[in-house]
Amino acid sequence: MLTPATPSLVPDTRTRILDLAEDFLLERGFNAFSYQHLAKELGVKPAAIHYHFPSKDDLGTALVARQLRRLRKWRDLPRVADLPPQQQLEALLAVYENHLGHDRRVCLFGSLAADFRTLPAPMQAELRTFNRELTEWLAQVLAVGRATGTLRFVGSPAAKAAQVLTTLAGALQVARVHDETPFQVIVGQLRLELFAS
Repeated sequence: MLTPATPSLVPDTRTRILDLAEDFLLERGFNAFSYQHLAKELGVKPAAIHYHFPSKDDLGTALVARQLRRLRKWRDLPRVADLPPQQQLEALLAVYENHLGHDRRVCLFGSLAADFRTLPAPMQAELRTFNRELTEWLAQVLAVGRATGTLRFVGSPAAKAAQVLTTLAGALQVARVHDETPFQVIVGQLRLELFAS
């Protein structure tokens, strides 16, 4: 009798390309790497990358679409969705702190916003969708938190969500220039302002 094959733990080529491209994107920016950089690092010919992603526009769009799928999966996980609002906000802060722990990487939005006008239209559309959905999710968390008395802020939940996300993206960029201290100070200030005592 044949035993089922053990699934390979080695990612397929397409996933390896996406993973490395995401690393380059968050470390250098979208316009600062090429298929040559990817091919050299992966030990393949550029044609292997073109096979999976005919153009860099295709690769960039796939990167943002993958991040959007991750966002949707993350926000719907019971360990996030079932938390009270204050802990949901803490879960979001932990995502940004995770970026900080990876060599002070910026977030996807922070990395791409600077290059936005040079990005292909499909990639721009995916980034707008990603930002809109994240902002809407956070606005809902903030609204429920204020209604239940666990979060406090002035103004609309949508405006506060946009402010918080912009602050977090900027905090990662400041940390890249200096060290982790400004990020921790900024996040501490967000907690001080948002969390009801």
